[in-house]
Amino acid sequence: MSTRLDVFAVASEAYGGAWRHLGEMVRLIWFPGALYLVISIARAFVDAEAQFFLAFALEIASLFLWPVIAVTWHRFILLGDEPAGPVHFHFGRREASFLLVSIFLFLLLVPGAALSFASAELQGVASGALLALFGLFLIAIGIYFFVRLTLLLPAVSIGDPLDPRLILERTRGNFWRLLAVMFAVAVPFLLLAVLFGSLAASGGAMQLVAVIATAFISVFFAVVNVAVLSIVYRELVGPPGSVPRDQEIHIEPTL
Repeated sequence: MSTRLDVFAVASEAYGGAWRHLGEMVRLIWFPGALYLVISIARAFVDAEAQFFLAFALEIASLFLWPVIAVTWHRFILLGDEPAGPVHFHFGRREASFLLVSIFLFLLLVPGAALSFASAELQGVASGALLALFGLFLIAIGIYFFVRLTLLLPAVSIGDPLDPRLILERTRGNFWRLLAVMFAVAVPFLLLAVLFGSLAASGGAMQLVAVIATAFISVFFAVVNVAVLSIVYRELVGPPGSVPRDQEIHIEPTL
């Protein structure tokens, strides 16, 4: 019988732990975190159409910075691991694997999204309606597996076996609970983002203040999000090192 996740307990521990250990978490990633903040702020002032290459470069930079930050946080929460030295900036095999797993998770949503976009070109045609319906079905399937397989991220961060079948087994019956704890993180951040977005629309100095505030708030909710995944992994899969190594499925980074 699979473990039933306690949504309230997970959300409470994640928010409480993120608040209590925010200073330590920021200290561990202050350098890549500062770069990530600068890039996040810069992206708000870049026109993706008029400055395509600059916008693309900023997206790629943030894409490679996030694994450095997230892996460090996962390891701190689950292992108590604190990198030596005042500056931690390391992108190695573990971070590359984290990036590849992240890309894999988002690719689960691509087929449904692609069909939905294709159906928009066939408006008013019977085949377009069927295509849209099938696209929505694939999106729902993609979200279902995306939510359950997100526990691969803490697994790869701490060096546990990367076994999708094991993750699906341990998360059986917990999809809605996993979705609930994810909403517990996403909804407050989205509400604050909308609030600051309305302030940014006024332009001038208020826009700069709103963008900077949103960037800093996103750091706190990023800590909570990583904490949620780490706690759920501990509760459903087990403490670090409890998964037998013979279950491992290797994913070799190609970067």
